[in-house]
Parts: sequence; C-alpha cells; structure tokens
Amino acid sequence: LRPPKQGTVSIFRRPRTCHRLDKPTSGLVITAKTLPAMVNISLQFVSRTVKKTYTAILNGIPSEDEPILSSTAHSMGADVDPNSSDKWHRIDRALPDKREKAREAITFWKGVKHVPSHRARDGILTVVEMKPISGRFHQLRRHMAWICKTPIAGDKRYDGGRAAMGLNDRGLFLCSNGLLLEHPYYNSKKGRAEWKSMDPSTRPKELFERDDDGKVMVRVGIPLPDKYQNLLDWEERHADQPRLVE
Repeated sequence: LRPPKQGTVSIFRRPRTCHRLDKPTSGLVITAKTLPAMVNISLQFVSRTVKKTYTAILNGIPSEDEPILSSTAHSMGADVDPNSSDKWHRIDRALPDKREKAREAITFWKGVKHVPSHRARDGILTVVEMKPISGRFHQLRRHMAWICKTPIAGDKRYDGGRAAMGLNDRGLFLCSNGLLLEHPYYNSKKGRAEWKSMDPSTRPKELFERDDDGKVMVRVGIPLPDKYQNLLDWEERHADQPRLVE
C-alpha cells in the first residue's frame, strides 16, 4: 500500500479492514487508510453496493434449477456481464442466523468446469463461480451443501458426515477472488474534480467510470491459490483408480 497523499485528513496509523472473511476462506479483503474511506466502504457493504465474486470446488455435481440469462441475473443485482451468453442459477433461500432467525440469503452461481475424481461424490469435482447478493453467516457454504447437495471440498462442517476421503487435508476450497465497489474518494466532490483532471492514460487500470451514472468504480481480482489447480490436475491424472466414495 502507498501512503496517503500529503494533506489527507484522518489517516490511520495502520490500514484497517472494512470487512472480514470466514476463517478458512482465502482471498481479497478491503482495507482503508483513512477514516472517511472506512466509513464509506463500510456503508457500501451495508447497502450491498459492494459486489463479490467467489470461486469454489464442489464435491460432486450440484443440483440445478432452471437457469436464467446473464441479462436477467444482472437486472437482479448480480455482477455479471449482461451481454454474456453464460447462464446462471439463483438460490433464494433464507438461512438461520446464530439466533435461529431466518434471514434472506441470495446467491447466483454457475458451473465453470467438471473434473473426474475417484474420491468425489458422483465421481466428479465441479468448479463454480458464485456471486452472493447478501452476506449471511457461511452463506455460500450452506447454500452449496444444503441446496445444491454438494459441499465445498474441504468443508468439514457442512459435508453431512460423508466427506470424500482425501479431500479434507488441504483446507477449504473457497476463495474470494473478485470485488467491485465505488471508489470512496473519487466519487466525492473534491475527488471527482481530481479524477476529471487526470490524464486517462495515467489512471490505475482497476478504476473505470460506470456507464449508467458515471461513478468511479474499483474492480480488483486475484488468481486462485495454486492448490486449486494442483488438486484438479491430481484428480484428473488419477481418475481411473477405483472409486473411494459412493
């Protein structure tokens, strides 16, 4: 992280996180260097302005409902390209919170690829991309395990006591690998003037103006940890071995 510009007010001595991930989940976490930025980003999480993308490996072939078009998913709040030919599935199933009160929980997901595995349910591991609209406790893990009937590989808590042998020794295969949010400074009055005065060629590649309202957006993404491809490659190489899970 670069230090804030000279003259910036309310600078933290150390950057502070604006949200958190479940302990076994890997991936992106937003940090703020100033108090105004932290307040702005925190409010974006509350209002669901921040759009999150996760990738996971599922143990088996997920149960599917009728898919919807990308344009429909986009109109319903998912961060997807409305012009894409991809089709998505929408889970709208309330989840109990820690007090057993049902809370709205919505997840959009699509299958990315299937890989044969002699250790997985159905003999298949499925890579999925997920875009949660809400952010309930263990939402993605519970939706995949309870609704799609395919726990995330490495999820010992929601595997139903029938975990595939050998898939629980590398941690949870769930990664927050993409985030989209409004820039906390360049959408302010002062920041907007500074943005307009910048040479477009010098602007960070992660920043862009949204077409419909001109807001300055931040889109960041990271590669998946090496363990994802390592697992898929290993399973594919050994797929012809006798099945270990029925």
